[in-house]
Amino acid sequence: MPNNYYAEKIVLVTGGGSGIGRELCLKLAKAGATIICTDIDPDSAALTISLIEDTTKGVAGKLDVTQLAEFENVIEEAITKYGRLDLIFNNAGIAISGEIRDITADEWKKVMDVNFFGVINGSQTAYRYMLKQGFGQIVNIASAAGLIDYLALMAPYSVSKHAVVNYTKILRTEAKKLGIKANVVCPGFIGTSIGTNAIVANARQSWNDHAIEMVAKGISVDKAAGCILQGVAKNKEIIVFPFEARIIYLVTRLFKGLFRKAMQKQVKDFRANYRVS
Repeated sequence: MPNNYYAEKIVLVTGGGSGIGRELCLKLAKAGATIICTDIDPDSAALTISLIEDTTKGVAGKLDVTQLAEFENVIEEAITKYGRLDLIFNNAGIAISGEIRDITADEWKKVMDVNFFGVINGSQTAYRYMLKQGFGQIVNIASAAGLIDYLALMAPYSVSKHAVVNYTKILRTEAKKLGIKANVVCPGFIGTSIGTNAIVANARQSWNDHAIEMVAKGISVDKAAGCILQGVAKNKEIIVFPFEARIIYLVTRLFKGLFRKAMQKQVKDFRANYRVS
């Protein structure tokens, strides 16, 4: 990891109490950055800071990314304390799986509030302050699901991540001449707890167990955080990893018809083996 890029940077991370967010905080602190680790669970955020070798390089705080006012308070406090904000990693996210017909409007709203509007709240607030200071970098964590079309049985998650990808592309275009960088991260499976904590609509427990098993086969959070930080330091527009995720994305673009048929087969298998009714 290009440690010198992050040395002395002031960095805010959302969802920093576990998974990728925690690993980002630890690696950034090791690289010499000062970390503002936030999470909806303040105890988890505090635990992350306690794991930093030099705990004076980080502070923990509670942040519900769906609440714009909380974001504004956290960022304003950071600016007041440190005089600037160099980077923000909008990382918090949740997942849901199942057929569209079984997913309620409230469940759609919950996923969009965290995965999309949580990113909007963080990006827009940070952007406003970064424009005043004349520099900064906004990093939005999406997913390979935000690049792949026809991804059946996880519609709200996929739709929210597609929205994050396109939002970040537009932000990057508008912000470039204003001194602000923007990057979107689109990883494949990473070994985190997102599968365990996912909402499951009208499906047997075996379906969730299958999803958890797939996620567990993903790359480690250590490797994932390393890929993210390397891509951010290089200012890549879209950071896609691991290699398998790039290949899958390419295949879905080149062979849309075949991939759509594969998704239709997956729906058929789901209905035969996992759907409750």
